[in-house]
Amino acid sequence: MKPITAPGSKNLITDVLGIQVGHAEDNKIGTGVTVIIGDNPFSAAVDVRGGGPGTRETDMLSLENSIGRADAIVLSGGSAYGLDASSEIQDLLRHDGKGYQLGKAIIPLVPAAVIFDLNIHDDPHVNKIGERSPWRNLANQAYKSSGNDFLLGSYGAGCGATTATLKGGQGSSSWKQKYSNGQEYTVGAIVINNAVGNPLLNKGPSFLSGYLELNDEFGGYGVSGEKFDHVIRSKRLPHSIGIADTFNNIPSNTVIGVVATDAPLSRSNLKRLAIMAHDGIAKSLSPAHTPMDGDTIFSISTNQNCNQLSLDNIDILAMGSRISDCVARACNRAVYEADSIIQTKPGWKELFKNK
Repeated sequence: MKPITAPGSKNLITDVLGIQVGHAEDNKIGTGVTVIIGDNPFSAAVDVRGGGPGTRETDMLSLENSIGRADAIVLSGGSAYGLDASSEIQDLLRHDGKGYQLGKAIIPLVPAAVIFDLNIHDDPHVNKIGERSPWRNLANQAYKSSGNDFLLGSYGAGCGATTATLKGGQGSSSWKQKYSNGQEYTVGAIVINNAVGNPLLNKGPSFLSGYLELNDEFGGYGVSGEKFDHVIRSKRLPHSIGIADTFNNIPSNTVIGVVATDAPLSRSNLKRLAIMAHDGIAKSLSPAHTPMDGDTIFSISTNQNCNQLSLDNIDILAMGSRISDCVARACNRAVYEADSIIQTKPGWKELFKNK
């Protein structure tokens, strides 16, 4: 029988056994929250490549530090204000008896990353003193809605996301195949695509990494025969970029996400996968990892037997390559599925669906 090498049945990160995703959004203010949780804590690592990150608990995941686990991961809008979503998830997990146990204390560990979406509404929609944060409310809804199915496009933390040319959003994808130890493992990605860069080849409709498309998952245009002329200012990015007197008008944007597997991986291998996952951002957006981006990727495993059936370097190479492709495909699906909301850029389907 031919080995299975294909997307999972849902083509979502929840194809990885043990992962659930919940999200909530508020279209009136243009922001949202996405939470990645499981029945058990994740072994986790993180890699940050953007010049303007907004994060929480990333130091805890550094290899030289002791814990290296996460009870949930939060992706949120709201810039630094959105980090408050993690506190709500922490409270909910503690209420459910989940977290790192230290004596009598239960301490849920909830790393997070945020995107900047505060300029969508005239009012920056930050709560007044004494009021409950909107991101806490959205996090509560996201946690309670978590499951194996979730929506792509302008949902969750992708609600107010934009790219250089089009509305951004929430995207996901997956892949499964066999490895040298004879076991079949699944990898998946979920991203919030709010990039400074352009996801399209020139002016579109083809995506920059359209050659990775499977089953018409982002429009069916696949590989384009159009040549890219490498003139960044006139093709991939708005004309303002690169012109000194308008450079400060470029928004602070970001791609944040989580890549996951059910393979038994060490924390060092998870770190390597997080590093390789960033190549998916670079394949699908140009430019990537800029001073204005906060590109952050968390890498997690749901496998509790990290010391068994260990993978060799060739397997990590193959898995990292597949994860990189999953990130690129998820970035494209985020844009393809997104609908324009108040004061945002047009959606891909709005411009190209019927042409």
